Amino acid sequence: MPTKQASKTPTVISKRSSTRERKAPQRFRPSASEMPSWLETMLHDIALKTVASSSLPFEASALAALEEALEPLLEELCKNALQRALADGRDEITIDDIQAVTKTVTAAKKK
Repeated sequence: MPTKQASKTPTVISKRSSTRERKAPQRFRPSASEMPSWLETMLHDIALKTVASSSLPFEASALAALEEALEPLLEELCKNALQRALADGRDEITIDDIQAVTKTVTAAKKK
């Protein structure tokens, strides 16, 4: 029985030309060794308290996602509190700075 031969059509390989820009990811997630353990613990505690106060059940992956979402929020809070402290002529953040920034953010959300 004769075997069927493949056709001799040339294979054309085209260069992919995407119009999308290549960008770095918006947020870098540091590994556990680069993040201080006290910060990880604090974020985990905040997430656990939030989950405990909720009437909805949370999966472990949702808790981890909540912790990841809290990181940039906490970073922005500390950055704004430090700016306020520096404007007052101090190098350290006080509880008053954090409360003032929190009050400003919550007032802006209500508008």
